[in-house]
Amino acid sequence: MKRAVITGLLAIWAACLIFGCGKKEENPQESEEPKTEQGENKEEDQEEQEEKDEEKKDDSKDGEPEKEAEEYKVIGTESEDSYKFLLTNHTGEAITGFTVKASTAADFPENMMEQNTKIENDETVCLYYSAPEAEDAESSSGKLLRTTYEFGISNESGRELRIPGLLFDDFEQAELCFEDEVGFIRYVSLDTGEEITTKEMALSLQQMQ
Repeated sequence: MKRAVITGLLAIWAACLIFGCGKKEENPQESEEPKTEQGENKEEDQEEQEEKDEEKKDDSKDGEPEKEAEEYKVIGTESEDSYKFLLTNHTGEAITGFTVKASTAADFPENMMEQNTKIENDETVCLYYSAPEAEDAESSSGKLLRTTYEFGISNESGRELRIPGLLFDDFEQAELCFEDEVGFIRYVSLDTGEEITTKEMALSLQQMQ
């Protein structure tokens, strides 16, 4: 009888241990899960914050004005019908006066450069030129000749250069040059892709004078 009672108590005690251990084992798991979820939430919050920071950086970049690789002095005024050229001064000295006329015009207009400004040697400027309405000239054979244009340049030393025979629809960039006592331009033709120079024309005109 005593043995049966003792055996029953042992069985109850063992059951309590088993159930007690089970609860103890479950509690750490239950306590760990919230920690894990909390850790995941922190990681998600951190990722969201990083994304927001990146967006702010992008917005700040978008808000900044775009900066061009190079900024040029501007001659003339831009308009819907104006030609635009990049001209580099290779005349050997600073340019203090610049003007343009059509070949059909008798005289050059006033200086297009602002007062007390210069185009230093090897400096590149941006020229805007709005051509007046000019009729094509008629040759002796009755054929129409395309209107050409002429640059008028004044150097710092007082030397005057004339560069005639320019077709404004054939180039966008050109070098203003001075060699053998004549002014001319050098550029790559938009039509043919070849390098064009007006030096020979300038030399021929000089001999005729």
